[in-house]
Amino acid sequence: MSYIPLPNRGVIMLYGLDTEGFLQSIITNDINKLNDQKAIYSLLLNPQGKYLYDFFLVKYEKYIFLECESIYLNQIVEKLNLLKTYLKVKIKNVSKLYKVGVFMDSNTEYQEIIFRDPRHTSLGERMIYKNEVEASMGDLTEYELNRIKNLVPDGAKDMVQNSSFPLQYLIDRINGIDFNKGCYIGQEVVNRMKRQQVLRRRLYLVNGHDILPGVGTKIINNNGEEVGEMRSSINNIGLALLYTEKSHINLYANKTAISVAYSTSNEFLTLG
Repeated sequence: MSYIPLPNRGVIMLYGLDTEGFLQSIITNDINKLNDQKAIYSLLLNPQGKYLYDFFLVKYEKYIFLECESIYLNQIVEKLNLLKTYLKVKIKNVSKLYKVGVFMDSNTEYQEIIFRDPRHTSLGERMIYKNEVEASMGDLTEYELNRIKNLVPDGAKDMVQNSSFPLQYLIDRINGIDFNKGCYIGQEVVNRMKRQQVLRRRLYLVNGHDILPGVGTKIINNNGEEVGEMRSSINNIGLALLYTEKSHINLYANKTAISVAYSTSNEFLTLG
């Protein structure tokens, strides 16, 4: 059994009479889905419909656990406390008590909080746990490569706070947005972009002829025209945010030649 610890993830516990209603009013996904499944993936946006945080929400007994990037943990606690105002919701950082990891094999034997990653079936099961896990360690690099190949962005690595629009990062295609739920922060902008159908920029899978440069590196075409920038990558496989109406032929990031990858075997890669 292959297990990968995720020390960069933290856990927030929410509970109280108004918890579900409070979350429903601010997140991009539908909290009511937790009645039928263990977890949902969702975002918190600013009023302009731009990314602030992404996270998993897990229902466990009378609690809802929010699993998020550690670097944003304190920000999220402060933001939630600011937004809840008078509502009966308790919010606690429990990261010292709980850890987070990923199982790449199904049917795990542990009796902790285990849920299948709702973003993509290939990303295995995640676990929030207290005690040490006795299992063979998996390869985080392989896990990240699998994420990238399936066009699943990592919020903290690939998106920019107060700048990135979720539809450009295909968040709706990885089960992070519900267009049928009620209002939430930034909803009008998200719905307007969906109605436009054609996005000015969006996420693509790219191959490099050499090791790809880091996040934020500008990408140009053979006319010297800037067409986008690099996001996360592993060796010569990566994600790039590109302008959809500009030529994607003969692209370069620094001096590394790159090409946009397409595949009929993966629905994400047929958006071309």
